[in-house]
Amino acid sequence: HLLVGWQFNTLFALQSGSPFTPLNGSDPAGALASISALVGNAIRPNLNTTLDLSGMSVEDILQAGGRSLFRTITAADRVGNVGRNTLRSDGVNNIDVGILKNIRIAETQRLQLRADFFNFTNTRDFGIPESRVTSANFLNQWGTDGGSRRVIVGLRYVF
Repeated sequence: HLLVGWQFNTLFALQSGSPFTPLNGSDPAGALASISALVGNAIRPNLNTTLDLSGMSVEDILQAGGRSLFRTITAADRVGNVGRNTLRSDGVNNIDVGILKNIRIAETQRLQLRADFFNFTNTRDFGIPESRVTSANFLNQWGTDGGSRRVIVGLRYVF
């Protein structure tokens, strides 16, 4: 009876990182002031490098200079020259695992003991980092909640 009734399931989520846009952090020229005060953060800065940032990871950009690779715009500039979605956050690599044991009680009744492991490898997957170049936390992806392993154990009566 110990070897019969086991089931194993898994779910893999392997995704590339999400694209995001570096932002100026303010709208000094008032280019978007008529739309909304909140949209002012949609103004992009100027690029201050010839590096191809689209092929670099967040860590690579930080090692290459981070915030110094961008120049905030002034009131004389309406918008910056950085393209939309030119940066990419780190990807997501997640494995969920479930193990369950069916124990037959009668012909139409059984107990099911199960354990579900979400983020089985306890891999920390970070979200989109802070994108405002004026922020002290610029490109800080480690401040985002990447989640942690969760284990749920349950007993189910099936009739």
